[in-house]
Amino acid sequence: MNLVIFLIVLNLFKIFVSRCFPLIGDESFYWLWSRHLALSYDSHPPMIAYVNFILTSLFGPSELAIRLTAIGLVALISLFIYLAGKELFNQRTAVSATVVFNLLPTFWAGGMFLVPQTIFFLWWALGFYLLVIITKYKKANLWYLLGIIAGLGLLSDHVMWLFLLGTFVFFCLAKEQRAWLAKKEPYLAFLLAMIVYLPVIIWNFQNNFMPFHFWGGSVAPRYADHLLNFFGLQMLLYTPPIFIMTIYLSFRLFWKPRRLVAGFQNQSQASAPLLSIFSAVVFLPFLLISPLINVGGHWTASAYFPAVLESGRAKKWLFGLIVFFAVLVNVLGFTYYIFLYPTPPELKGKEFTINRELPQFLKAAAPKTGRTFYFANNMGIMGMVSFHGKRR
Repeated sequence: MNLVIFLIVLNLFKIFVSRCFPLIGDESFYWLWSRHLALSYDSHPPMIAYVNFILTSLFGPSELAIRLTAIGLVALISLFIYLAGKELFNQRTAVSATVVFNLLPTFWAGGMFLVPQTIFFLWWALGFYLLVIITKYKKANLWYLLGIIAGLGLLSDHVMWLFLLGTFVFFCLAKEQRAWLAKKEPYLAFLLAMIVYLPVIIWNFQNNFMPFHFWGGSVAPRYADHLLNFFGLQMLLYTPPIFIMTIYLSFRLFWKPRRLVAGFQNQSQASAPLLSIFSAVVFLPFLLISPLINVGGHWTASAYFPAVLESGRAKKWLFGLIVFFAVLVNVLGFTYYIFLYPTPPELKGKEFTINRELPQFLKAAAPKTGRTFYFANNMGIMGMVSFHGKRR
C-alpha cells in the first residue's frame, strides 16, 4: 500500500510540473515522423512514430497527451520491475527496487519525455520479467509471448538486439537452463521476433542500411573528452552508487564465472548470473564505443536494470545514499530549469504562451499566394514549428 501511495504522489507531481516542460527538440522531431509514416527511419525504428500517430489521431497535437503517455509508460515499467524483483528475491526487495527506479533522474525527470528509449525500456522490462518466469517455472508457452515482446522492442530501439544476445549468453552459460537450447520454443520465439521486426528489415534493404551510415557519421574520436563525459553523465543520471554497482555486475561475470554458473544449482542464487549478463551485454559495448562517440545518457538505460533490482537488497545506508543522490540531482535539475534557466530577455514572461501564438504568427508572416516552405538548421526546431505552428 505504501508503494502505491508513493507512486500516486510521485506521478501526480510529475503531471503537475510537466506543464513547465514544453516539447523538447527530440520529441517534436519524432512527432514529425508520425506525419510521414514509414517502415523505419534513419536513426531509430518506427515504434515512436506509430505511438505519436495514434496519440495525434486521438487527441490532436497535444503536449499533455504526449506527457501523460510518457509518464504512464514509466508507471508500467515500474510494475514489471516490481514483479521481476518479487520473483527473483522477495516483496520487500521488489518494493525498494521500484522506489529506486522511480527516483533515478533518468526516469523521474527524464521519464516525462516521450522518446524511443522510454517505449523500448517497457519491452525490455517486460521481456526480462518473462525470462525470469520461463526459467523459474519452466513455462515453455511463454517463449512465444517473449518472442513478440522482443520484436516490439526491436521496433522501438536497436539496443533490443542486446537483449537477444544476453538471452543467448545466459542459456549457454547456465548449466541448469541449457536444456532450453535443445527445444523448439526459443527458436520459434526468435522467428516470431523477426516477423514482428520484418518492416525494419525491409526498409533497411530498401535504403542501403541507412542507420549504419547515420550512426557511423556520428563517430568523432575525442577519447579523453568523450570518456569523461560518459562517466560523468552516467553517474549524474543514475547516481554514483548505481553506476558503480552496474560496473561491478558487468565485470563480476569475468572474475567469478564458476561461482556464478554454479549458482544455478540453487534457485535463490540464480539471479547472480542473470543480472551480471544483462548488465554486461549493454554496459560494456557502450563503454567500448564511448571514446569514439558522444554516448547519450539515456542510451544505456537498460544496462542499469539489474543494478536497480539489486539495489532493493542494499543495506540501509547504501539505499539511503542512492535515494539522497537521486533526490538531490532531481531537485537541482527542476530548480535550475524552472527558476534559473537563462531565458532570453525578449522571451521573459512569454515562455508558456509563445508556442500558442505560433500559428497566427506563421499565418501573418506567410505570403498570401503561392506555397510557403519552412527551413531550419535543426530538425528539432523544425519539428516544433510543425507541431505548434500546425504546418506540414
